[in-house]
Amino acid sequence: MTANPAPVSTAPVLPALPPAKETPYKSRTTDLLIFREGQLGDKRDAVIEDLGNMVPEVDLDWFFENLLPPMPKGIDTATVVEQLRKSGVVTENGWAGFSLNPQDERRHEDVVFAQLQPIFKAISDTVQELDPSLQQTFTLVLQPTKYPTSERACTSKPDNCWVAIEDVERIKNDPGRFYTWYNIAGPAEDKKLPESSREQRNKNVAQIVFNMQQIMSLDPCRRFTFGTTMQDRELRVWYACRGFVLTTKACDFLKDYHRLVHLYIAFAFSSRVDFGWDPTISCISPEFIWQDERKRRVYKIQVRDDEGQVKSFKTIRILADYAADSTISRATRVWLVEDEQGIQYVLKDVWLDMDRLPEHIIRAQMLADVLEKCGADDHVTLQNHLLTPYICGKVFVNGVVDTTDDMMHNQPPCLASNSVFSLKLEQTKNPLRQSCDPASSSATLSTTTKGYSHNRNSQAKPIATWQAPQPPVLRRKYHYRIAFFEYGHTLFAEKSLLNIYTTLTDLLTALHIIHRSGWVHRDISCGNVYYYTGPTEAEPRGLLGDLEYARKCDSRDEHQMRTGTLDFMASEVVSQVWNYMVPPPRPPPKKGVVYNPPERAPFTYTPLHDLESCLWLLVYILFFNDDALNPLLDPQSLILRDKKTNQLFSRKAETFWRFYFIRDWDTINIHTTGLSPTLESAVRTVSYFASYLHAAFQEIQKPYTSVTVEESFLQTLYDNIHPLVNEDSPLREEIRGIQLKSIPKPAMSAGEKRKAEEEADKDNVSNLPKSKKSRTNTSLHGLCGTLF
Repeated sequence: MTANPAPVSTAPVLPALPPAKETPYKSRTTDLLIFREGQLGDKRDAVIEDLGNMVPEVDLDWFFENLLPPMPKGIDTATVVEQLRKSGVVTENGWAGFSLNPQDERRHEDVVFAQLQPIFKAISDTVQELDPSLQQTFTLVLQPTKYPTSERACTSKPDNCWVAIEDVERIKNDPGRFYTWYNIAGPAEDKKLPESSREQRNKNVAQIVFNMQQIMSLDPCRRFTFGTTMQDRELRVWYACRGFVLTTKACDFLKDYHRLVHLYIAFAFSSRVDFGWDPTISCISPEFIWQDERKRRVYKIQVRDDEGQVKSFKTIRILADYAADSTISRATRVWLVEDEQGIQYVLKDVWLDMDRLPEHIIRAQMLADVLEKCGADDHVTLQNHLLTPYICGKVFVNGVVDTTDDMMHNQPPCLASNSVFSLKLEQTKNPLRQSCDPASSSATLSTTTKGYSHNRNSQAKPIATWQAPQPPVLRRKYHYRIAFFEYGHTLFAEKSLLNIYTTLTDLLTALHIIHRSGWVHRDISCGNVYYYTGPTEAEPRGLLGDLEYARKCDSRDEHQMRTGTLDFMASEVVSQVWNYMVPPPRPPPKKGVVYNPPERAPFTYTPLHDLESCLWLLVYILFFNDDALNPLLDPQSLILRDKKTNQLFSRKAETFWRFYFIRDWDTINIHTTGLSPTLESAVRTVSYFASYLHAAFQEIQKPYTSVTVEESFLQTLYDNIHPLVNEDSPLREEIRGIQLKSIPKPAMSAGEKRKAEEEADKDNVSNLPKSKKSRTNTSLHGLCGTLF
C-alpha cells in the first residue's frame, strides 16, 4: 500500500528563486448563503461589505466626459437650456416643477420626485425639436411601489429607472409581460432629506449599490450600468463595472440645471452599448417569464479567437454563475452550450485582471514545461486530465478589446487618498469593527492575523496597526471567453462516492505532473474538478480546469488582490503565514553579545498547498452530503456534524479550525465528526491524508529561514497519498456502491436541539486528542507504512 521511504536527495529544489509575495485572500460576503437566501437588508449589507464599505469619489467633469454616454452630435446643452427657459420649464429660481426644496415639501417623496418625469420629457422633446432626425431610445420610468421580477426572489423597488422605449411599449401591449430586472438600464433612488441625514443617506446608498449589483449579477449581457441618487437638492451619478464601482461628487440639481440636462440627454439618446449592454451576447427566445420556472432566458454568445474567427453558441443551461454575485470580480459564468450543428460544449465567460494571462496561454505554457521537464508520456497524460479548449479569445466591442480601461476612454481619474465615499456611516464602540471615512481621517485602522499557535487552547488574535490612507484602486480587467470540448460533472454535482475517488485519483496524477514541472495550480475546488464520461470514452476520467491562477513556482508575479473559493484553500494560504514553523532555540546568553534571531522565511505557495486543497475537496463532500440509502438520523450526530461543518466551512478567513483538523489527524473519525457510520472508510481516507500532509508541512518548515520542497520528498508524499484513493486502495473498495445525497437541515424541536447540543459537546470534549507534544516530531518517512 505505501511506498518505501525515499533516500535523502540532493536534487534541485523548488522554488529556485526567492519567493514572490503571495496575493492576500479577499473573502466575498456575496458568497455567503445569507446573500442568496437572506432578507433584503442582509443582502444590501453584504454588497456594501463586499465593496469594503467605500468606493472612489470622482469629479463630475471627469465622469461626464469619460463615462457618461456621449451627447448626440449637433446637440449643445446650453442651447437646450435656453429653449427650456423660453418654454418656462427653467426659471430664474431653477426648475419650475420644484417650487420648494424637496425636504421642505409636505407631500410624499414619491410625489415630489415624480416631477422629474415631465422635466425629462421636456428635455427630450426639446432635443428632438432641435434635431427631428434623432431617435429617443430610453425613457424615465417611475414605479416606486413595484418591484422588478427575476428568477431570484428580490423585493427591492427602485424609485425610478431608465428603460428602453421598445421594452416599455412591449410591456404595455402584452398583459402577460412584467417589469423585470433585465429591462432596467440603470436604477435611481430619491429621498427628500439631504445627505446630512445619516439614516436616509445610508438607506439611499444601500439601495442604489444593491440595485446596480442586481443588474450586473443577473444579466450576463451587461458590461456595466449607471445609477443616480437624489437627496433633497443633491445629485450623485453612479457607475458599476467588473473592475470598480464609483460615484461622483454631489451637485445641486436644482441650481446646476445644466448638469441634469446633460445627464438626461445622454441617457435618453444613448445606444444600448453605451448604456452597458454587450453586443456579443443577446437574449433569444424564450425570455424570462416569472410564472413559469421552466421558462428561462436563452442566450446567443459569440466567441472570437486570436485570428478573428467568430463562432456562435446557444446556451442550453447555466452550470455556474455564483461568482457573478460580487460586482468587482471575475464574474465567472459557465454554460452548457451548442453550436449551429447541435454539438455541445462548455463555455466560460470571465473578466480577468490585465496582468493575468488568459487560460489557454497558461495551459500551453504549462504543457510546454511538462514536455521539457517530464517527458512525452507525462505530457500526454496531463493533456488527458485537463479541459481541452475548442475556441477562445478576448471579447471585442466596437472593434477593440473589451476592457475596463476602454470603458473610460483610457483616461483614469486622478484619485487621492481622500477620493473616497463611505457607503455606510456608523459608529461602534469597538474600534476594530468601526467603519472609518478616510476622507475625514488622517489614518486608517487595519487588522492583520499573524498566524496560529500550536497550542490548541489559543486562538489567533488580530493585531491592530495604523496605516496611512491609500488612494482607492480601480482594478483593470479585460473580458475573455473560452469554450471547451468536455462537459463533465463537477464534484459539487457528482453523487457516486466511487466516481469521486476515481476523479481524485486522476486529479492527484495531474497535480503530480504539474508540480514536477515546476508549476502550482492555486485554485483547486469542487467547482473546477470534473468527473467526465465522454460519448466516445472507454473509461471515465477526472478533469482539472480553471488555470487562471496557475503559475510557475519561481514566478515573480504579484497581484493586488485575489479572490477564490475559501472552502478549499489551504489555511496557510488564507493567513499568509507558515503554521508549522518553529524558531530555533536561542543560544545561551553571553556577556557583551547581542543575539539577533534568524529571519523567518517569507510565505510562498508550495505544491503542498495544492494537496491540502485536495484534502478539503473530500472533507467538503463528506460534510455536505450523506449516504443516500443510510442517512444519518441520530440527533446528537446531526448537531455534531453541523457544528464541525460550521467550524471548517464558515466562509471566514479565520482558519485555525482547519489547522487543528489537520494537526489532530489521529482523532478524525465518525465519532468526532458526526458523519454517518457507513462513510467510515472515507473518513479514514481523510485521516490518513491529513497525517501525511501534517508530517510534510512540519518537514519542509524545519529550516525556518527558508522553505523548499525537494523533488524526491514530493515524490515520496505522492507515493503515499495516491494509494489512498486509487484502484488498489482497500478503502476504495469499501465505499464502492455508496450514493450520496445533499444533507437536509436537522428538523428537531427546540428542546431536542438543546439536549442534542449538550450531548454533542460532551462527546466532543471526551474525544479531544492527546497533547500536541506527542506529535511535534512526526516525520513523513516515519509515518510511511504505519497507517494501514
